[in-house]
Amino acid sequence: MKQRDFLLWLLLVPGVGIVGRTHIWQYMIAHGVNELSINEVHQLAGVPVQQRASSRAFCQSDVARSQFEKLKMMDYVTIADDDYPNWLAEIDCPPVVLFYKGNLSFARYPGVAIVGTREMSTYGEQIVKGFVPAFVEAGIITISGLASGIDEAVHRETLAHHGATVGVIGTGLDVSYPRRRDSLQSKVADAGVVVSEYLPWVGPAKHQFPERNRIIAGLCAACLVVEAKNRSGSLITADQALAANRDIYAVPGRIDTTLSSGTNALISAGAIPALSPADIIRNSF
Repeated sequence: MKQRDFLLWLLLVPGVGIVGRTHIWQYMIAHGVNELSINEVHQLAGVPVQQRASSRAFCQSDVARSQFEKLKMMDYVTIADDDYPNWLAEIDCPPVVLFYKGNLSFARYPGVAIVGTREMSTYGEQIVKGFVPAFVEAGIITISGLASGIDEAVHRETLAHHGATVGVIGTGLDVSYPRRRDSLQSKVADAGVVVSEYLPWVGPAKHQFPERNRIIAGLCAACLVVEAKNRSGSLITADQALAANRDIYAVPGRIDTTLSSGTNALISAGAIPALSPADIIRNSF
């Protein structure tokens, strides 16, 4: 089996998660091998012994073979490929496979990640409308998570100004979440690219969105948090971007509103206050 086929097949192995796949990839690089046995996969990924028989049986089933053939027909890039985004490969737990719809080249050039609350205020909307056009004019790609609120506003504002945007989703590519009447996810794919590490038929699950955030952080040169409560998922993205040595910016806000509590805390902890898009463009691009 070719190395990229093996990495694709690895997504179908029950019990092997994102950390396990990273360990397997690191082992393959260290030992110069293109594929591993199912027993080696289970051992390296730490699959519990009591789950290994059922995992092996599924991998040998007609269902698994059918799913694998379907996956091979999709657009995807593996960490073994030359066109895998270099900056993404630098993070602690890079996805071994990325499925995509659109032009993958947009994900290969570090852009600005703009994230924030799903409960966007008028202030947050004004910030997005003021910052995004400047990024588009400077030729900088915007990156966000296609969630409601700030994410959605970032993608829409980029599209309105004929810019390129990258949507990183926490479901499979065949699933649009949240559902929207105007198919925003498809519009993002048409003007830029939508990427996911999940199997195409996978629906939303709570743990997948923090996992998704590390990809947003890995694809960017700078991360801008517009509005966020304390313990927000946007702060997870900022932490992961900081761990990847990216520039972290936060929009300051009123101290008496919860939607600015997270961004103000970021600034207090050392994030750069985002006072204008020009500052980000000049310092990070």
